[in-house]
Amino acid sequence: MTDKIDELYKKYDILTDAKDNIAKYSDVYLECIEGTKGTEKEKKLAAQIISQFFKHFPDHQKQAVEAVLDLCEDSDLSIRINAIKVLPIFCKDVKEHVSRVADILCQLITLLDDQDLNIACNSLIQVYKESPTKTVKAIFNYIFTSVENSREKCVHFLYKKLIKVDDKMAPEINDLLVEEGKKILQDSTAAEFLTIMSFLSQSKLTKTTAGQQELVNAIADRAEIHKDFDLNDTENLHCERIIMCTQYALPLFNANVESTNFVKFYCEQILEKWDNIGTLKDGECLQYQILKQLAELSAHCGKLETPSTCIVQIFDKLKRFMPLPPEDGDIDKIPNLDFTSVECLLYAFHRLARQSPDFLTADPAVLKDFRSRLNYFSRGVGGCKRSLEKISNKDDEKIKIAPTVLDNINALIKDLFYTTPIYKCNVQLSFKLLDKVKTSEKSQTPQKRHVPIHFDSSNGSATKQIRSNKGSDNVKLYTPPSGKFSNNFQSYDRSGGRGRGRAGRGMRGMRGSPRGWRN
Repeated sequence: MTDKIDELYKKYDILTDAKDNIAKYSDVYLECIEGTKGTEKEKKLAAQIISQFFKHFPDHQKQAVEAVLDLCEDSDLSIRINAIKVLPIFCKDVKEHVSRVADILCQLITLLDDQDLNIACNSLIQVYKESPTKTVKAIFNYIFTSVENSREKCVHFLYKKLIKVDDKMAPEINDLLVEEGKKILQDSTAAEFLTIMSFLSQSKLTKTTAGQQELVNAIADRAEIHKDFDLNDTENLHCERIIMCTQYALPLFNANVESTNFVKFYCEQILEKWDNIGTLKDGECLQYQILKQLAELSAHCGKLETPSTCIVQIFDKLKRFMPLPPEDGDIDKIPNLDFTSVECLLYAFHRLARQSPDFLTADPAVLKDFRSRLNYFSRGVGGCKRSLEKISNKDDEKIKIAPTVLDNINALIKDLFYTTPIYKCNVQLSFKLLDKVKTSEKSQTPQKRHVPIHFDSSNGSATKQIRSNKGSDNVKLYTPPSGKFSNNFQSYDRSGGRGRGRAGRGMRGMRGSPRGWRN
């Protein structure tokens, strides 16, 4: 073994000393390539020699690359890492190999994990530095032509790792990330959607009205708001996808970019299946997120073709949260009230009902019933406000936001309680104010979900207290799924596709990939 290592060192010395006459020693270079079939030390040394003198032997470059690729599949971790590290050297002076090496590293990123993965990512970054545009195009080509549904790691590399490495990214590269990112969104997994939207929401698209509308349209397509809402589609996770997509669309809506289509979908499709949503896992949390988003969406809703179809759904849910006074006439006997849900529904109703001003007044019985509910609920608001004044510890998030919730409800009720309801007051949703406070404080801790505020009369006694309903203090923050969004594109499956049949830590088995590992 020592003799073969010495022979490789002698060949290295020959190539080094040859200088301008190095082309005459192609046979020596070929012998170094053969060294990749030897022992561990021989393989590592041979890989270093091959890469160092690669540019001087164009006739043997294909053979040299193949030899190093063999080492990238080796069962020995140290040999694989060594081989992956030398791949970028092939691109340093010979740019024609950039696309192929980038494609190979994309495949490795898809297949590897842990230390191997970090090395592959670092090597791809080195290739990018040699030829940014060509590298990015090669990565996108891999993403769009990959047979297996295993592109998430490459998407993450582009939109997370790469943009951190290149803080002065060329406009051409940035344009590629924007345009190709919109294409990926069309059949993205949840993880890909979050990764790409984090980038697009800070991109040039958000700087113009046309760009904002384009991004909203892309989100709407991914949310599938133009299709029927299928709550039982466990394969597509429709409810979770809607919530996640809408969360990214909300900051884009304004006077010029309307949320009308989203409002129609929420009212006509989602609220229609309100009770069924409550039966899902974390159903109560999902319902609350839906109400928050509906309230925000209603602020920028344009003209509805048939506003009454939307308003009636909101009105129906609002009555569920705003009970009638008890039949025994004891109006001081206040039940458990969900103030934050009422704030969201009242706000949405107040914003949309102005498009159909006769909705409440057309039937005197409807208006009388609603005014009775408003009056009774306002007593609950008053009782809650008095209870807040008695609380000494007001550092709790729920206690801090409670006055705003109650004031908003009072302002909205006042408008609606007129003989002919008016829609003039302009309140800011309590949870939006809370978000602003947290942003101004530049808090680095994960944002907690705004806990719904409830009121309980303790069975009608005079002592009133703020407390949560159905254990809402323990209701966890809704977390979007990290799996697949649709059967058009499944989430990454480690057990299938390229990489199956790895022997130990090695990667033998990639040759049989339908993607064409060596093509």
